[in-house]
Amino acid sequence: MAVCCLKRTVNISALICVWTFLLLHNLSLSAPQNGKIVAFFQGSCESSLPNPCQHQCTNIHSGGFYCLCNEGYSINKDGMTCAEADYKVPSQAGDSKDAPGETNVDNSQVVKIQSFDLKKGLAPLESSAHTRLLKTDSSLILDRGFYNILEGGADDYGVICDGHVCQNNGTCTVMQFRVSCQCPFGTGGEYCQQEVEVKYPKFSGTGYLSLPVLPSAGNEFHVSLQFRPENEHGLLLYTGHSLDDMRGIFSVALVYEHIIFRYDCGRGDAEMKSRNKVALGQWNRLIITRQESRATMKLNEEDEIQAVSKVDFSRTAARVYLGGYSNMPDNVCSASSQRFTGCVQEMEVNGHVLDFRKDGVQGVNVGECSSSVCEGVVCQNGGTCTPQSADQYMCLCPLGFYGESCQQDAPVRVPQFSGSSYLEYPGLQRSVLSYTEIEMAMKPTSLDGTLLYNGYSKDRTGDFVSLSLHAGYLEFRFDLGTGTAVIRSQEPLSLDEWHFIRASRTGLMGTLEVDDQGHVAGQAGGAYTQLTLFDGLYLGGHPNYDHTSKPANLSKSFKGCIQKVKINKKQLQLISSATKGVNISPCSHPCAGQPCLNGGECHPNLDSYSCYCPIGFTNKNCENGHSLLPSRPMFSGESYLMYNEREIVKRVSGTLMDFQMTFRATSREGLIFWSGEDLRLKPSGDFISLGFHGGSLQLHYNLGSGEAVISYNDSRLLDGDWHSVRIQRDKQDAYMEIDKVEVVEGSSPGAYTSLNTDNTMYLGGMPNIAEKTGGRYTSGFSGCINGLKLATDYDVMLVSQSQEGRNIVQCRRN
Repeated sequence: MAVCCLKRTVNISALICVWTFLLLHNLSLSAPQNGKIVAFFQGSCESSLPNPCQHQCTNIHSGGFYCLCNEGYSINKDGMTCAEADYKVPSQAGDSKDAPGETNVDNSQVVKIQSFDLKKGLAPLESSAHTRLLKTDSSLILDRGFYNILEGGADDYGVICDGHVCQNNGTCTVMQFRVSCQCPFGTGGEYCQQEVEVKYPKFSGTGYLSLPVLPSAGNEFHVSLQFRPENEHGLLLYTGHSLDDMRGIFSVALVYEHIIFRYDCGRGDAEMKSRNKVALGQWNRLIITRQESRATMKLNEEDEIQAVSKVDFSRTAARVYLGGYSNMPDNVCSASSQRFTGCVQEMEVNGHVLDFRKDGVQGVNVGECSSSVCEGVVCQNGGTCTPQSADQYMCLCPLGFYGESCQQDAPVRVPQFSGSSYLEYPGLQRSVLSYTEIEMAMKPTSLDGTLLYNGYSKDRTGDFVSLSLHAGYLEFRFDLGTGTAVIRSQEPLSLDEWHFIRASRTGLMGTLEVDDQGHVAGQAGGAYTQLTLFDGLYLGGHPNYDHTSKPANLSKSFKGCIQKVKINKKQLQLISSATKGVNISPCSHPCAGQPCLNGGECHPNLDSYSCYCPIGFTNKNCENGHSLLPSRPMFSGESYLMYNEREIVKRVSGTLMDFQMTFRATSREGLIFWSGEDLRLKPSGDFISLGFHGGSLQLHYNLGSGEAVISYNDSRLLDGDWHSVRIQRDKQDAYMEIDKVEVVEGSSPGAYTSLNTDNTMYLGGMPNIAEKTGGRYTSGFSGCINGLKLATDYDVMLVSQSQEGRNIVQCRRN
């Protein structure tokens, strides 16, 4: 290999003789005249105005500039000024004789190397080839003031990169005066040894991103970019058709802190320059649009600028580059030859918000801008810190805590979602195979967000059902595995107001109803008709949108309040049934003030509420107490009495039962009597029940081998008068006698004869009625009960013997 040696008296601390190839790598410029010293400086000819050189200034495309002298002059040792030439450089660097007027350099300044280690510094080795290098504790750095090139070169970086092994397909190179690794997108560190997830790209002036092809860029595009520059110069955005054809459709560059936008380069060039400067170290918003030959540009709050190119540009597709591109040559479209330094937080191209973690993004030497935002942050009560943006953090607070540092705790009766929140529940699995109905009361404070999602799996494929807001419109989507139904509300939902939603599907057909807008219908594609959802059910958001189905089109979490969710008539207990929750706080609602007194339970009803009062207390806020308990309890549909005394429950379970009661009904629906196992835990468990369905009085029971249904359908039971009912069961057989006159009977299938219960009996209703009855009932009994006798000899004291009850008052009529 050739060796570079300087044969003139110079300041050795400022000059460095290195392999010529290292300094000319990736540079498409003419070599300096043989024999002349060339000093290279940081910056550019333009950034150092007026002309820093006495004669000629030339930019280096990979960064920096050098000065040249006119014919008959040679460069002085300061690298900028020129003097009349009075010497010549030897034709070979290895000549042993000095040229006239020259002296030998001090060879004590020469470090003889064959290889080096960045951690240990340079290791002097005996070699026939040597060069001049500066040695530091951690790396090989070329003199940042200027360095010199004479004749000579090398075929590759073999000597310099020996021992500097780049991992993960990284490439060793010399950039910005330092030997380093060019790391492929998604890797980082000195040797590309780290995995880096890039959500908010960070550019250090040595890297770039290659984004997906932009269709129809030659005719129309819209780009919105939020960026934080750290240098007054740099290529921010560029489009070209390939690395072999980088003439450019348009470029966006920083030049002296101004934005310069050029488009239709090489044919009908048009250029715009921002009136104001960008704010270095701060976030700036840039919006650029182009349609045919017309284009506009808007930087932050300044007025929009317009321009028109001379001719129409006909190319139809382009590759988009962010921060620069590889082998940046001279290009009429780019106003800067430097790569961008700074961060990008958000980029939208033709209506698509780019996700830098996917969407086919490639590149080199790109870091993550938010990598250090959580350093030193302490989240209390088990909270964890996570980046909220490129330079802001948030604490993910576990259920029960909220606030900036998860420092607050308060009972949550109506959950509020902040846009970074969610509640998680067990998935619906096979419980909604053929029919799904979702009812919800919600109040949005933002136009976009996920209300509900349940998918088949986390691989973004398969069945799913979702409710979400998009630009204020409510969308109901579901997929049974062969095509997605998208049903959209007729009008956008108003913000900061409560809305009632009902979405349902039967097989492939679906409907959506919002408030009083009317029904909107839609249909899923394909032939499959059943919905299977094995993944978790999420309310208000999702912990990782990379796990949601692509056709669901979900990317943002809900902002607002949700107070009620029913799925197939089963009410979801929003807080107590959640398996996990993040950043859930109390919604501003009357229930948050705990208006119900004396142990009353507050239940929201849109902007209002109702109190479920314990036995002995009544009125709106349970403020009125009574010394005498009701002798004839009246039930409101949201009332119940609960019994667990052994003398009562033993007369209901087993193989025999005799049940006699007098009642007066005021509603066609409602549960009167229930005893059995909890069907939430055991869907096919034993139970016996009596209640109204559509005006029909029905007896249901299951002894473990099948359900029996005995019905009596007569409108006279709802005439406002008192009626009696007697139920007798002997093993599988049972009959129901009405008003001691009419009898209906039936039998349960199978061989089981005994009723097993959880040693509890309910009268007039029960808590969580839809869940505990397996959806058979959704409300309690409305009316009065006068007496209850069990096994012909045991009269139950309806109120005084109950262990628990709510909303029980005295019947108003005899």
